[in-house]
Amino acid sequence: METITNIIEHTLNMEKYFKNQKVCFMDIETTGLNRNNSAIYLIGLLYFNESTENWVLNQYFANNINKELDVLNKFIQDLSIFDKIITFNGDSFDIPFIEHRLRKYDVDYVFDKGKSFDIYQIIRKNRLYLNLPNLKLKTIEQSLGFIREDKYTGGDCIKFYYDYIKSKNLLLKEDILRHNYDDLVHMLDIIVILDILDEKKSIYINSIDKSTKLVIESIEKCGDILNISGILNNELKNNIKYYGEGYSVVTKDFNNICLSIEFKEGFISKEQKCIYIDTNQIYDLQHIRDLTEYRLPPNIIILTIEKTYHMDNIKNLVKEMLKNVL
Repeated sequence: METITNIIEHTLNMEKYFKNQKVCFMDIETTGLNRNNSAIYLIGLLYFNESTENWVLNQYFANNINKELDVLNKFIQDLSIFDKIITFNGDSFDIPFIEHRLRKYDVDYVFDKGKSFDIYQIIRKNRLYLNLPNLKLKTIEQSLGFIREDKYTGGDCIKFYYDYIKSKNLLLKEDILRHNYDDLVHMLDIIVILDILDEKKSIYINSIDKSTKLVIESIEKCGDILNISGILNNELKNNIKYYGEGYSVVTKDFNNICLSIEFKEGFISKEQKCIYIDTNQIYDLQHIRDLTEYRLPPNIIILTIEKTYHMDNIKNLVKEMLKNVL
């Protein structure tokens, strides 16, 4: 087993996302998907070194398949100092895989699930806000404007690794390490998707004496009602129960809020379904206009097209609903 160390120049400040926490990024490479029959031959651990003020990537590499336990032991030893472990689909793949392989060697080690921060699961949970064709890491990178040079997949690297074991061809090893390097370093880039989600889900309501921020927690359909739930950053003096024409606003605990509005279903094109509201039926909201690119009657406001939320319309709608009650 050997440890390959790279110094990474990057401007990301993790204090913005994880205040006063020591954070690392982690990614594994395996010889297959089956935890019983496949081994972990490479683990990458990326973290910010505060003393040198740069990012450090340690790659624990098994030069032979029988060095898997050495890789695992070195990794969990170095992992112990971190408060948060960031992965891409680590909750479903990397973490269970590592735990299973350690059990194979009778090593009793379980990840503290409270330390895990899985970017993939957050994006998956919020995919309707993002309009992504799929949730692959490279797709997300491209949507954010980042293009990687790595032309190989994890599957390609499995073949490279077995070929490397036989031939010790250093070019194969370099390709494997580069793939893991790119997966980890680009996680530094895609963490900004948290800012994008925050922007898409945040609504600001300004009044004479203060500005109130609402962060949307969920949007759900129930029959012909769209329920929008969220958290207010300022506690209200009193809880609200407002039932207007076609919509309602209810709060509890002075900052948890649920807005409900009646919608209709239809087609925005021959192939695409949508849900919308008709402001002719909601007097308080008749002055709102649709913000999509479609040429629609002035009383029609599109809320979703297929499975994608139209957040500009939803946020505009919520803002007006709250102005009437806050």
